[in-house]
Amino acid sequence: MKISLSKTAYTLIVIVLGVLILKQGGFLFIPLAFAFIGVSFYLRPVQWLESKGFNSFWSIFTPLVTGSIVIFFVGYLMTSQIFQVAQSMDSDVNIENASAKIAEFFNDKVPAGMMSVDEKEVSESMKNMLGDVGMPLIGGTFKTTGLLLSNGTLALVFTFLILLYRKGIADVVIHLGDKTNAKDYAKLLLRLAKTGQQYMSGLGLLIIILTTLYTITFYAFGLEYSLVFAFVAATLAIIPYIGTTIGASLPVIYAYVTYDNHFIALGLIGCIVLIQSLEGNFLTPKIVGGSMKLNPMASLMALVVGNYIWGLAGMVLFLPLAAMARIVIKEIEPLKPLAELSGDKITNVDEVSVNH
Repeated sequence: MKISLSKTAYTLIVIVLGVLILKQGGFLFIPLAFAFIGVSFYLRPVQWLESKGFNSFWSIFTPLVTGSIVIFFVGYLMTSQIFQVAQSMDSDVNIENASAKIAEFFNDKVPAGMMSVDEKEVSESMKNMLGDVGMPLIGGTFKTTGLLLSNGTLALVFTFLILLYRKGIADVVIHLGDKTNAKDYAKLLLRLAKTGQQYMSGLGLLIIILTTLYTITFYAFGLEYSLVFAFVAATLAIIPYIGTTIGASLPVIYAYVTYDNHFIALGLIGCIVLIQSLEGNFLTPKIVGGSMKLNPMASLMALVVGNYIWGLAGMVLFLPLAAMARIVIKEIEPLKPLAELSGDKITNVDEVSVNH
């Protein structure tokens, strides 16, 4: 196989420049990306309202405002509850009891004379951790949330404008290519919109199901703020692989340092593992995975690259954007192998060796 060094160098330069442009232009591209996903989600209700005789402005304005009110209400409710959790940790967390258990467990397992753990040192370390990590983490979360809200406002404006001028934008995109393939380009745009719509709808349904399961579990164990912890754990599921683990660890840590009975934390761990197994093996593949059609390797790459370029927003956005990008590159002949490589039906090496 002959490799063209000039083409390879050109490709690498384009990739590097693209990454730098996306990273430096995040203030513009992040809300645009959110708007692109939002358009695919709101397109169907907008078209339904237009079919009922509403003009374009009200057909777009009504679902956008309704969705924004719901998101704002849920966000406000959860934010106020998170503040209550943070305040309760200052008074309810039993650091001394938790540190004593940790020191006792460690000293029992490590042979005498080799190393010993002092209860007071563990207690001070845990207090420093909660002080240096806990509240700043919450503060950092709200800072990130503030950035997302500001980007969300701009994304809302972009979403409205794209929906308002969608026919003109579609005509421009279709006629940029070969006119003989205009119908194929139109079908491609519809597939992109359908993918985004399925992803957003599936993700919303997944969050509702997980919130319900976690709430029932946490409430059964008598955990305070069950709904808050459940909603946070379920919402973090939008970040593949690591989101559910991070979200589910919060109630376990809270239960361990708050309650004297540490079997509550152990019971939570067992139930959470069961729920996560259900989510990973059944819920996500059936509800969300069908619209993605990405294998775990491609999904993980999208997650890592998204985090590098746009941080938390990139981790949320790059998975659906990668799925949409796969649809596009699948129509480009030279890039079809890349689309197959990132697909969920990648060929097994053993199958290739048998066939050849």
